[in-house]
Amino acid sequence: MAGDCLGGGGPSAKNNDSLVLRLRYGNETVLLPGDAEKQVEREILSANSAEAMRADVLKIGHHGSKNSTTPEFLAAVQPRVGIISAGEDNPYGHPSPELLERLENAGIRILRTDRDGAVQIMADGRRLEIRCFVACPSLANAAASVQTETPNHKQD
Repeated sequence: MAGDCLGGGGPSAKNNDSLVLRLRYGNETVLLPGDAEKQVEREILSANSAEAMRADVLKIGHHGSKNSTTPEFLAAVQPRVGIISAGEDNPYGHPSPELLERLENAGIRILRTDRDGAVQIMADGRRLEIRCFVACPSLANAAASVQTETPNHKQD
């Protein structure tokens, strides 16, 4: 299969060239914004309805940079869990304290690869189970899972 490489790591690749994916399986949704920054977040918000933006889990944009995951973006997505992929003691200082404060103020559970190790998300269409390579401290409940089951309103 042949194709063009769009924003695929060449010398002119930019953060805003990121592929942004919203994955849905049954009742579960995960949003993966790559390294998209404020400008692209604004474009995504203006091109999509509020319902199309919602996600149970948000992989926090640009390794937790202060230039991504704006308050407006968080308000539209309304995630319950935010996952930050950042290296321990990275030279950029990610995740930024400003972003961490935004997430905490929004009541979002935060998992960080620099602190919690690799993060695994399993979905069966009714609920998500999130596991960390080390003990997920901010998901201290019984199986470190996030219940997102919706009630069955069918009448028998």
